[in-house]
Amino acid sequence: MNKDSNMLLVTGLARSGTTLLSECLDHHPNIMCIADPMNEFFKGFMRYAYYLVENEKKDVGYPIDHFFFSGSKEVSKFIDETDFNHPIPPYLKEEILARIAIRDGEYCPEIIEPLAHCQATTFDGLFLEILQLLYVAYGQPGTTIFGVKTAWCEQLLKPLARTFPNMKFVNILRDPRAVIASNYQDEGSRFPIFFNIRDWRKSVYYHWKFENDDTLMKDRFVGVKYEDIISDPEKTLQKITDLLGLEYSTDMVNKGFKKPNSSYQVSEEAKGIVSDSKDKWKKVLPAEIILQTEIYCGAEMDILKYHLLNEKLDLDFNAMVDLKDNAFESLSGWCQDLVINKANYEGPWHEYQIHLEAVRLILLRGSVDQYDRSFVADFFYQHAYFMWLKQQGKSLI
Repeated sequence: MNKDSNMLLVTGLARSGTTLLSECLDHHPNIMCIADPMNEFFKGFMRYAYYLVENEKKDVGYPIDHFFFSGSKEVSKFIDETDFNHPIPPYLKEEILARIAIRDGEYCPEIIEPLAHCQATTFDGLFLEILQLLYVAYGQPGTTIFGVKTAWCEQLLKPLARTFPNMKFVNILRDPRAVIASNYQDEGSRFPIFFNIRDWRKSVYYHWKFENDDTLMKDRFVGVKYEDIISDPEKTLQKITDLLGLEYSTDMVNKGFKKPNSSYQVSEEAKGIVSDSKDKWKKVLPAEIILQTEIYCGAEMDILKYHLLNEKLDLDFNAMVDLKDNAFESLSGWCQDLVINKANYEGPWHEYQIHLEAVRLILLRGSVDQYDRSFVADFFYQHAYFMWLKQQGKSLI
């Protein structure tokens, strides 16, 4: 295993079908695509970026940020322009390996013991060392493509592309309402709705960027939709095998899955990919959460051909403030820490998030010439993406 090896990274927002896709690819006789062994490695690289750029040691639980009026602009800029050829501070390497063993080891138990013997002192070296461990544990004699699946790391694709010249990339998108519903329980979601919709919009942005506006990713990236995988798996998966220079294999769909998956079922009547969970969100999500998702993601959803239930989305600012977010009590611990406390979450924090979203909607509605380019970029990552949204999407709000 070396930097010139043929590699694959599958990513997308969690709950978007990343596991389904990685399983399908792993069934191909020439592809190894292991789900979730590198989550903590990539989170560790993000902590390194904060340490290097801001001289700040983030907690091990710090998530990969959506950088929409959060996190550090300088860190985001550094990630967009760097590679993985960086030394790993000893304390951070220890954290990464320990977290992989504890958390990612649930998915890949065979690599837990060998992890303790990793010798690499750089991020690129450690990536290769872990990938080699995965191949020894799970690879097949015919494997020619060495891949992993990791959610939430779209922004790290360019640093990876600079580091590994033969690595290819796949990003998967799914209806944001279905993504939110997949995180929803009887008592509510583990995340504020703003976290979900901004992570989703970030994924759409990088999906667009790598397909339309990035020469480094030319012929190295393909984007797919979850809905296309379950409606026409052969056609959708063949887009990926074409990218990899391989023939499509029926094993990608017909072989059984290692773990239960809501999009893959085995019964006396049938075996294979099913669409039962495609519209489950309609039964799971409260109408108010559906409405907010469509308000904040409407332009992107329209372009991606996700039909909106609420066709007239002309709420004013005061009406938007009145819409309720997921209950504080249902949020995961790290989310509760970020919003500080229940009173702040339901008061100033909530109103500030609504204010940001209202400004974003005004920008989408207004005349292009009246806005400063750098101001627009604060809300859309870059001005060219904003223009694409305005030109391709409808004025929904």
